[in-house]
Amino acid sequence: MRNKESSQFKIKRTDVIWSVKLFTLFTILSFVFSISIYTVAFLFSQPEFVNAVLISTAQAATSEVDVVNEAIISTSDAATSKVDFGARYIGPLYSVFFFNIIAIFVTSIGAAAITYSHRIVFKELLLRSRHPFYSMISCNMEKLSSPFFSFVQKVALHIYPDIKKNGLDEKNDSPNSIWKHCGYTGEDYRAIASVLPLIFPVLTLFLNSFIAGTVLAFFVFNGILWGSQTLGFGGILVGADFAFIYYFASILPHGIIELPAIFIATSIAYRFARVNSEEITEGRLFEAEKEEDLKEDIRRIENITESYLRSRYLWRIFSIAIFMLLVAAYIEIQLTPKIAGNVIDLMGLLISNLLI
Repeated sequence: MRNKESSQFKIKRTDVIWSVKLFTLFTILSFVFSISIYTVAFLFSQPEFVNAVLISTAQAATSEVDVVNEAIISTSDAATSKVDFGARYIGPLYSVFFFNIIAIFVTSIGAAAITYSHRIVFKELLLRSRHPFYSMISCNMEKLSSPFFSFVQKVALHIYPDIKKNGLDEKNDSPNSIWKHCGYTGEDYRAIASVLPLIFPVLTLFLNSFIAGTVLAFFVFNGILWGSQTLGFGGILVGADFAFIYYFASILPHGIIELPAIFIATSIAYRFARVNSEEITEGRLFEAEKEEDLKEDIRRIENITESYLRSRYLWRIFSIAIFMLLVAAYIEIQLTPKIAGNVIDLMGLLISNLLI
């Protein structure tokens, strides 16, 4: 029985594809957004007129670039500030390793732990049933959020199309329904409960892809500016190529190990979210109108959560991811800077030959 429960949480190919696709999408969006911001900042930035007569056109362009560079660097620094802070106390290697472990722990464990919040909701529903005035105020406030609940339902239907088979559109209109004390329906809550475990894996993928996309934009934008100022219009392509090569030289050495570790954590969290959703939809949970039935629904969800948290497969996967992150952290601190330095020296030599 234990083996059967553990097997339902095993990562499948579709889970990994989901993680990779979402990471890629977020990275592209972050890159486009950052490039747009940097471009606007460059176009509207003004050089400092300390001595307008003595400042040449080239110096003015450099001043504009500096303004944009400050904005870009501050963005990158904000993204890595927590690692820099930890490095003061435990060194850069263990700082990177420590914060990456926190990320995959919160992702893989948090996805399940958040389902215990159903208990809080249940107790709050009981409180409403005993305090009509509090219930009335809460309902009126929640009715203002009806567009949000509608959006969540659409998201749930998009992520889990099989929900349609189980009649998410049905309404609980019984005057004795426990949901009458809410500004939302049982169907609204079912949709929220279905996507709730996805919060942490989606957030983890978004944050990592945001850093990747923003830093890529930093390299490409500066590469294009440098190329255009050094080689003219034709240098744009050269600068962009240089930026891409240097970016991947700075990311790939440790990224080919670190990213799979992150994908492992987000994939198993997504697998749990799928199992959680299937239990809700196939078991028609949270359609109950009585307190006792709703309490039983919550117990069924928590049984799945406990099976997941106690499964050997989860902790075996988590241990593998930790080892991968340790190796990645060592490469990032000890080897990546040297590799990136050699690449930029080689690229600099090639570009110097072009300029001669």
